[in-house]
Amino acid sequence: MSLTQVPNRTNVYIDANIFLFVALKQKYLEESKHFLKKVHKKELNGFVSIVVLDEVLFKLIQAEASVKFNIPISSTVQFLKTNPDKMQELTKCWDAIDKILSLNITILNAPEDFRLVMNCCKEYKLLTRDALHVAVMKKHGLPHIATGDGDFKRVPGITAWMP
Repeated sequence: MSLTQVPNRTNVYIDANIFLFVALKQKYLEESKHFLKKVHKKELNGFVSIVVLDEVLFKLIQAEASVKFNIPISSTVQFLKTNPDKMQELTKCWDAIDKILSLNITILNAPEDFRLVMNCCKEYKLLTRDALHVAVMKKHGLPHIATGDGDFKRVPGITAWMP
């Protein structure tokens, strides 16, 4: 299902990659930006988990550090662990998260029982992060996800809206 065709007033769980397509100006930029504008204008009801925000912030920190300190993205974690004061020189990642938090989104708790995540891994053949998203969606009764990840298409009862 196309991300641009999500019906108004739909409750949609938003995967990290939708935010990253916009923040990092990657493929699917325009479709993702259009979708997030609809969330911001309250035409759609957006939901995320703290895990989504964690994933987005982590990748934005890596991307900004890679550019700012002229190091490969694969070296950013070790660089920042070795040079923790450099975290204070980052600004774009924090601004991007502030923009996300200013949208019309509700932050949901993850299930307390991790067995739900494990069951989603096994039943739907998902890696842990995606299984966690499915567990959050099921816990909160959300059958729609905005994502660039086709793996969610194999979860019965979940509609994946993709750019």
